[in-house]
Amino acid sequence: MKILVIGGTNIDINATSINEIVLKDSNIGNIEVSIGGVAKNIAENLARLDLDVSFLTIFGNDHYADVAIDYLKGLNLNLIYGKSKNHPTSTYLAVFDQNHDMEIGINDMKATDELDSNFIKEKINFDLYDLVVIDSNLCQKTLEYIAKNCHKPIYAESISVNKVKRLKPLLSHFKAIKCNKIEALAITDNKNHDSIESIAKDIASQGVKEVYITDGGNGSYLYKDKKLYHMPSYQVNIINTTGAGDAFYSGVIYAKAHGLKELVYGNALAKITLECAKSNNPKLNKKLVERLVRENEN
Repeated sequence: MKILVIGGTNIDINATSINEIVLKDSNIGNIEVSIGGVAKNIAENLARLDLDVSFLTIFGNDHYADVAIDYLKGLNLNLIYGKSKNHPTSTYLAVFDQNHDMEIGINDMKATDELDSNFIKEKINFDLYDLVVIDSNLCQKTLEYIAKNCHKPIYAESISVNKVKRLKPLLSHFKAIKCNKIEALAITDNKNHDSIESIAKDIASQGVKEVYITDGGNGSYLYKDKKLYHMPSYQVNIINTTGAGDAFYSGVIYAKAHGLKELVYGNALAKITLECAKSNNPKLNKKLVERLVRENEN
C-alpha cells in the first residue's frame, strides 16, 4: 500500500514543570526541542513501521528547516517539500504540569498556509497512492481542494477544537476522521450528547464512514457500519502526551494496511509514544508493536 501524508512539519518545544505550576512566574522544569507536527509525526511513525509512505510538507526559509529536512531525509520515507519565502518554519510550544498533563499549547503555523492547491498540483498526483492522510493544520481552501480532487480514501486528523471545524463541511468526502472527545463534540456543535456513541453517530451522520474517538484513560472508540467498538487503554507510564494521538492514528493506518484490528494497534502505538519524551518514539518498529499486542492479548 502506497500512503501519502499531507500536512505540517514544525519545531516542537515541550516544557514540563517539576513542581505544581505557578502562573505568571518562572517555573523550574525540563525543556525538550524536537521535530514535530501532526502530519510529520504520522509520516514518521508509518515509515518506522516499514510502510511505503510519502510526505508532502512545507518549511520556512531558516535554520530549523535545514535541521528538519536532514532529520526527515534520515527516515525511510519519500520527502516532498517546499520552503516558504514569507514565514519561518512552523513552531509549536506546549507547557505541561508536574503530572505531564498539558496546561497550554501555542502554535505558529503560518508557513503551512502556503501548502496550497497550486503547491499540491505541482508536487503530487493523487492517483499514485492508495490512501491519503491529512491534518487540519491545512487551510480551509487546501482542505477543500484535497477533498474534491482526491478520489482515494482520505483519513483526516482533527488536531484541535479550533481547527477541527475546518473539516466539518467536508466530512462526506472522507473515509475516516480521528479526534479526541472534546474535538468530536466540537464537530457536533457541542450538542448535549449523553455518550460517546451518540457523539460518534452524529459525526457519522454527516457522511464520514469511520469515526475514531480517543478519550484518554477511558480508551478509544471506533464507529462504523452503525456499530460502536471500544477498547480500553493500555496501562501506561506517561512521560509525554505530545504525539500520542498522532501515534494512535498511525496505528490505525498500519492496521488498515495489514488487515488488522484498528483500535488494538492504535492503542499500542499510543502507549509506545506516551512512554517517550519525544513526539515520536525512536525505538518504534514492527517487532516492538507486535510484541506489545501479543502481550496484551494474553
